[in-house]
Amino acid sequence: MVRRLHRRAVVSGSIVLPAVPAMIEDYMAMCLNTFSAIGTSFNDEQVAQLRRALDSQLAVAFAASSRSEVVITYESPVGLMVNYHVKAQWNSLQGAYDNWLATRKPPLFGAEPDAKVLALVSAVTDPACFPILDIGAGTGRNAIALARRGHRVDAVEVTPRFADLIRQAAQKEGLSVSVIERDFFEGVDDLRQNYYHLILLSEVVSDFRTTDQLRQLFERTAKYLAPGGQLVFNAFVAKEGFMPTDSARQLAQQCYSSIFTRSEIAAAAGQSFTLETDESVYAYEKAHQQAEAWPPTGWYEDWVGGQDVFDVDRDMSPIELRWLVYRKVS
Repeated sequence: MVRRLHRRAVVSGSIVLPAVPAMIEDYMAMCLNTFSAIGTSFNDEQVAQLRRALDSQLAVAFAASSRSEVVITYESPVGLMVNYHVKAQWNSLQGAYDNWLATRKPPLFGAEPDAKVLALVSAVTDPACFPILDIGAGTGRNAIALARRGHRVDAVEVTPRFADLIRQAAQKEGLSVSVIERDFFEGVDDLRQNYYHLILLSEVVSDFRTTDQLRQLFERTAKYLAPGGQLVFNAFVAKEGFMPTDSARQLAQQCYSSIFTRSEIAAAAGQSFTLETDESVYAYEKAHQQAEAWPPTGWYEDWVGGQDVFDVDRDMSPIELRWLVYRKVS
């Protein structure tokens, strides 16, 4: 009777998952378990065919973007057979943030500037003589706050709608913020060399995909920093004893949480910079932000603790977001 019931069932559905090629065994298990639940079992040849389809589309999607998915659609007409289709789909980083603007309530990244950034300029007596470059400025929460202090701020932002928000806010308050709508890594040769006293990247390195991008960051910022200037950024750093696997690195990229080891960061920094401070973002920001501004967003605490990648308690997570401050060697 159960076999007859399954033969009369008409089933269709879809499985949408972030593209993480190294976790293919988990994709296989989910698909085979789903198909088994509707009364269809695969022989060895069919299992191998499913694996090939998943492997191919996972690779295509992940190579195209860290904002990518595989979509497995399936249909079981009357009988015990299942027809399925595996398709890669992806979005650019810019497209992903455009979607945030369309679907999420502001402020997207919090309303207040980073406490660490403000601390680095707190002792500056003449902000007008202390120009700052904000790379990946987002909606401008740091750039605007720094301009209010009197700093000349150049803000580099690749997402047009974010760039417009910064321009509007600066114009409204008559602030000295120059918005450069461009990808920093594709060329910003019009920036002045040996000029900026501080270059910052907040919540930007977490979107990097390779250690080569990290190396390029140090090489490019070294050109624009004045001798003795500081580079500050936050990045997800592997804790001591944890060596990220391919699956951890790939899933982390899908969660805006790209992982780097301290040795990888040190190698990228080379001889042009010296590391001054290495601090937990969670601990520092919680201690120095005003109580009413904490947490900056509903997702912030889990994200900075690496819990968007690892579904564990904060103290068990093998990664965390760290503030890293470097000084350019004169």
